[in-house]
Amino acid sequence: MARLIIGSGIDTYIADLNRLLADEEEICKRSIYEGAKIVADKVRSEIDGLPVREYDKSTRMVNGITASQKAGLQAGLGIATMRRDGSFLNAKIGMDGYNSTRTEKFPNGQPNALIARSLESGTSFRSRNAFITRATNASRSAAEQAMKTQMDKEIQQRIH
Repeated sequence: MARLIIGSGIDTYIADLNRLLADEEEICKRSIYEGAKIVADKVRSEIDGLPVREYDKSTRMVNGITASQKAGLQAGLGIATMRRDGSFLNAKIGMDGYNSTRTEKFPNGQPNALIARSLESGTSFRSRNAFITRATNASRSAAEQAMKTQMDKEIQQRIH
């Protein structure tokens, strides 16, 4: 019959695990934000690459966005406060606020989220330019690696 003898090291190991369990949510949040920063930076670079064009009255199509709309997207880009959704922690990256393009319908300026959605999906007058999808797909593996690295770093800080 096999016999297992556990020395005093098990008490230290259990204490380390309890410390990790107590800080579980903080460790996860810091790790998720590290990944979100990478995705947000990639979205910001995709916004930089968006074409700036004015409305073409002859074709009634817009192939890009105006300079003020682009500036509004850059200024409004951010990472929202993390939320718990059941057993998941979610960090959302998106647009907030208004740009300086004032219209009759939007006297305070056009909502940045509206401009971003119209670019991402396209409209009857705007060609589709899925800059957010491109950014998230391109930065997925780098964000996952950053989250893993941050998680390992946080665990090592608490164990030793």
